Amino acid sequence: MDSSADDDDPRAVELETLAAIYPEMAMRRDAGRFGFELELPVQPAEPVTVLFPAAPRRDDDQQQQPPAAEPVDSLLVSHLPSLRLRITLPDGYPATRPLEAAVSTTPPWLPASTLAGLERDGLGLWEEAGRDLVAYAYVDHVQRAAEHVFGAVTARGALEVDPAHKLAVLDYDIKAKRAAFEKETFECGICLDPKKGSRCHKMVDCGHIFCLQCLRDFYNDAVEQGNLSFVRCLTPNCAKERAAAAADGGPARPGRKAKDKALVSPSELLQMGLSEETVKRYVSLRYKTELESDKDTVYCPRQWCSGAARSKKHKKPEGLAFADTSDPESEHEDGGAREEEPEEKAGGGGGGKFNPADLLCVCDDCGFAFCSRCLQTWHGEFVRCAPRRNKDELTEEEKARRTAATT
Repeated sequence: MDSSADDDDPRAVELETLAAIYPEMAMRRDAGRFGFELELPVQPAEPVTVLFPAAPRRDDDQQQQPPAAEPVDSLLVSHLPSLRLRITLPDGYPATRPLEAAVSTTPPWLPASTLAGLERDGLGLWEEAGRDLVAYAYVDHVQRAAEHVFGAVTARGALEVDPAHKLAVLDYDIKAKRAAFEKETFECGICLDPKKGSRCHKMVDCGHIFCLQCLRDFYNDAVEQGNLSFVRCLTPNCAKERAAAAADGGPARPGRKAKDKALVSPSELLQMGLSEETVKRYVSLRYKTELESDKDTVYCPRQWCSGAARSKKHKKPEGLAFADTSDPESEHEDGGAREEEPEEKAGGGGGGKFNPADLLCVCDDCGFAFCSRCLQTWHGEFVRCAPRRNKDELTEEEKARRTAATT
């Protein structure tokens, strides 16, 4: 009897149709037999700029300080956290009562007024349809509205979201992009075989796609043989063109050479599946290559050490990441001063600009403090010294050590 009644109930027919169209639809136990819940993805037609305005200051703070432009953080996202629809088809639907809809998001990134407007749209559609079945039409209406972010984008073309939800919005966008990437199929730019996205990697800087196995094999060999210039995008001329663009005024971090823009970062190598040991060797070799290519590098005079002096120009990396470098012009503020510069300034009367403290160098490996001119233990700022006449000349410390060894 109950089965016959359900067959005659238009709500049961509509729910069957919706379940066939949306297999992910879940029935709601708290709403009887005619309630369901549906998660709808929010993927705008075009990437949206999301603004995270700073929290407004208190009234007493505004009275004490003059108004100033508050910094605004922003992100460009292609996916926003999904919308949850909780729909109930009440008794009397559709003849005398409309469907009941509750709309929410987690986190609550949409304004409450926008959510309330979406809930009222169900009533409007029901009346426009002449009080007919509108559950599917309502779900489709919400999906279409999601392409334009439900009209929540401001006149400036941006969506304002509470700063407390920034991490959640960013995390959802990253995961959604990765999930969409893994479902697609790509042709590897090296082996030319079609591979699923889950077995591929998209280069961060340029977007070229290769299969993980090809990348691992190539980069492992390059690092093992010390060919660091090969640790870049494997598409012909890609790295060269990006380095040239950076040199011509493209975006680059201060103190970073344009050619470094073409190199693959250690974090990206880890994402490809290279071992930590290989990535650590890559970082170490890169640092060593930078030191050897700079004629101004000062090395520790201790024969058993020979580490480089601390420098803002070439900071020693820590862990599995390249160290940030500052502008080369600021190098003279650090202990790693050039050997010839103090002599030029001291001998040529640099107008009082030379600071004897600039001669102080500290080894980045053993911590030994020495003078970059005479390469002896640091003697202070008020001692005049002369550079070594040749590389084989022993320092006073080495002479004392040898004398003690022979006695």
